[in-house]
Amino acid sequence: MKQIISPLLLIISVTYIQCNTLKAQTTELTAQELIALIKEEVNCEWQKETVDTFKAGDPATKVAGIATTFMATMEVLKKAKAQGCNLVITHEPTFYNHLDDMEPLERDPVQQAKLSFIEDNDMVVFRFHDHWHRHRPDGIYTGVIQAFGWEKYREGMEHKFIIPKTTLKELGYFIAQKFGTHTVRVVGNPDMELTYVGMVLGAAGRQRHLEMLNKRGIQAIIVGESQEWETVEYVRDANELGMEQGLIVMGHADSEEAGMAYCAEWLESFITKDIPVKFISAGNPLWSPEQFK
Repeated sequence: MKQIISPLLLIISVTYIQCNTLKAQTTELTAQELIALIKEEVNCEWQKETVDTFKAGDPATKVAGIATTFMATMEVLKKAKAQGCNLVITHEPTFYNHLDDMEPLERDPVQQAKLSFIEDNDMVVFRFHDHWHRHRPDGIYTGVIQAFGWEKYREGMEHKFIIPKTTLKELGYFIAQKFGTHTVRVVGNPDMELTYVGMVLGAAGRQRHLEMLNKRGIQAIIVGESQEWETVEYVRDANELGMEQGLIVMGHADSEEAGMAYCAEWLESFITKDIPVKFISAGNPLWSPEQFK
């Protein structure tokens, strides 16, 4: 007796197979394909001149898992491998200079060992710096402001905050406690009272520091890092001249890392659930002898 398959059942079966085939295809992405998704999701135009490029590894590698981080340190790379993440998306350079130019340290044993670890473990490193800042709202600031718990104090979309009255030393202590660091540094009168604070994260430089510091009403700024002969000395002289100002230097890593934790959340909103996304903290590499007293 012949078995008759109805046309409707045949259509349903074919459609089911096609859908599952498509699903299987979409859950297997190369690093190149995944970065193409990121380029589609950011709400800024992707620039031709950018540091946001692959730094090591083969972009054709199938992605098993994604790790976001502030810095692709050796410790981070080892943790990423252990957690099954072979695509590392880092905010800052991997090879010790802004452009990740490997030629100056081509024969250096540290650089060679790091590159070998990435290649031997079929890992890929991509930098996501320029466009994470250009994305609106800025991805780094979004994560850091959330970590501060200052969303309700923000003045419009600028990085200015009207906070409950405090002193410069209390604000410095709050940041040290919030981020678990012993290396926050402060310039200015410790007992200076303030309510109006600006934020200039990372290594933005003197010009942007002073632009924020000299905005109407700003009493102190929180920065990532500063060359000590620039903003630091400007604020010291301002106070000596009776123009009370405050400067809190968090350290570059502490000032931006929360933005890459937020990046992991953002990626999860559009990356297939079959590819796990994790944030791995690089941490602040600096310590103070005061910790060991």
